[in-house]
Amino acid sequence: MNTTDSAEAGTETAPRPHGPFAPSTGAVRAFAGVGLLLLAVTFVGTLAIVLHQAFGGDGASGPMTELAMWSLGLSGLVGLWALCLPRDAVDHRVRSGAVFVQYALAVAGPLLASVDLS
Repeated sequence: MNTTDSAEAGTETAPRPHGPFAPSTGAVRAFAGVGLLLLAVTFVGTLAIVLHQAFGGDGASGPMTELAMWSLGLSGLVGLWALCLPRDAVDHRVRSGAVFVQYALAVAGPLLASVDLS
């Protein structure tokens, strides 16, 4: 079998680009790990906001508390997904987008919890 037969069969994969500006899976995984640490900080902040609303004023937390907790939970799941999946299972752009969504959900938690319509 010569090289043209294997190229026509589609068995060869394109080589990954290497160099200083090549996308790095390790860097994206590091950002996902930092995002999980940020998640712990935003979770504590969200709890502080919810408890402040519950014990002050009318005695009830804001109406968006459940959405805030869902946002934080989904942030953790997306972060673990971006951190743990093998390099060949997910494209670099998809992994980078997942880390962006992870950070957005982590920041949205305290913002949603701070909504108090009373």
